[in-house]
Order: sequence, then structure tokens, then C-alpha cells
Amino acid sequence: PGRDNSDAKFQISVMQKLTNSVLPFRTYLFLTYSQLAFWDIYKESFPFSDINFNPSIGLGRVLIYKNRFVGTLMFQLEHESNGKAEEDSRSWNKASLGTVLIINRHWHFQAKAWIPIVDGQNNRNIACYKGWSHYGLDYNNHRLNVGLLFTSRAGGDFNGNITVNFSYRLVKAENQHLFVEYYNGYGENLLFYKQFRQRLRVGFVIQ
Repeated sequence: PGRDNSDAKFQISVMQKLTNSVLPFRTYLFLTYSQLAFWDIYKESFPFSDINFNPSIGLGRVLIYKNRFVGTLMFQLEHESNGKAEEDSRSWNKASLGTVLIINRHWHFQAKAWIPIVDGQNNRNIACYKGWSHYGLDYNNHRLNVGLLFTSRAGGDFNGNITVNFSYRLVKAENQHLFVEYYNGYGENLLFYKQFRQRLRVGFVIQ
């Protein structure tokens, strides 16, 4: 690791349900917010190279089959930008439809597709790098979590960004995890979305 090929990444994500199931079709309204920062800890003065802001508002519906909870269905209006000006400005919006399905007590499947609405003058082709949809599979046994996420880009069925992560709960009754993540592809952050990256990260997660 060094100043030209490495950095630190941290993310804060929250989701807040605004209503109970009193809306039409038993849906509920919710807000989400994620903030993703890339920190050049190997450079002088430790600058943040990019900070990405991602608020959204959405409608969700609980999926029930034979009196059993099997997942959720979500429609969202999302905004993502890096808050920079002029040539470094990156911004886009998307309308997305996603689901999380519970296969059994250990396995979850997720899928999400979106329609991009690009308003940033300096990132007109961002969807070609950040993708049009993603699909993921997660395994969780209360101590170990393994996840695979594939984000489909333009140019072919298997042309995409891949994220693989492992997390291990340190103490069974607590929510702190050791975390390992591998990323391969484009669009890990907004400022350098055209830059291909392979990153292996080791860190810490609180859920």
C-alpha cells in the first residue's frame, strides 16, 4: 500500500420508516441516507479525495406468503452527488425498484434495477460505469456474514462491478464485526467513476 494505490473508505447509512402500513396497498414511506468517504491517509495532511452523498425517499411493502414473512419490495427516488463544483462536480438521480427475498434463515437474495436521470454536466455517461442494476446473495449464520454483489454495466451480460465481503461478529451478543472487502470494477466513488479499481480492504463494521 502507498499514496498512489491505496486509501481508506468509510460509510454511514441510516434508514428511517416514516409511516406504518396505513398507505394504499399496505405500503409504508421511508427515508434513507448514506454518506461514503474516501480518505487519502497516505498523503500529506490526510485529505478526503471524495465524499459521496446519497439521500432517498421510498415506498416499501412487506411480502407475506402463507403467513410467513418472505421479504420486502421497495420503490425509491434517489439522488447521489459529491458536493464538488465545476470540473469535479458529479451528480445524478435514479428511480429504482428493488427487493430483498428471504430464501431461508441463512440465505438472502437481493435485486435492484433503476432508471438513471443524469443532471451532472461532467458525468453524462455515469450509468455506463455505475451500472443499471445489481444482484446480490448473502449468507449469515449470526457470527459470519458473506456477501456477493454484482452490478451490471453496459457492454455485455457479464460486464459488471463485483463486490465480495466477509464479516465476523467478534462477540455473539454484540454488533461489532471484523470486515474484509474486495472490489473489482468501475464507479467505486463518483469523482473517479471512470477509473478501474481493484481494492482489498480490511476494517471494522458496527451494525
